[in-house]
Amino acid sequence: MTAPFAFDPSNEVHARTLARLDAEQVAWIGTTGRDGYPHAVPVWFLWLGDRAVVLSEPRTAKVRNLEADPKVLLHLEAGADGEQLAVLRGVAALTPNGGPAWAERIGDAYGAKYDEWMLRLGLTTETMFARYSTVIEIVPVSLIAW
Repeated sequence: MTAPFAFDPSNEVHARTLARLDAEQVAWIGTTGRDGYPHAVPVWFLWLGDRAVVLSEPRTAKVRNLEADPKVLLHLEAGADGEQLAVLRGVAALTPNGGPAWAERIGDAYGAKYDEWMLRLGLTTETMFARYSTVIEIVPVSLIAW
């Protein structure tokens, strides 16, 4: 397995990417489909210092794809000026039925970030972690950014 990527906060691009990982609400997750074609979907995520955590419904294409091949991209939007590319290449680990345990670990942070969005969808933190019960942990192995 490739060693995890370590951000260097003294590097301007790394520092900006870390700030965006903490603040951005939506990222795109890219997996390889069973047909060999890329599959990309927007996701909510939390950045936990050295990894991204994504909640997913269990029977989605991204989960099936990651079960077959754990290589993944986490791609942020281009930034306010359209010029801030940030793509993490990484390896994903899946925790099926992990929602309740993860709710205890990150429920408050997740709620703080997404409460308003969840309310619009008629979800609470509790129902979110129950419905989106597969936890995807993405550990980056490289960064493509400028």
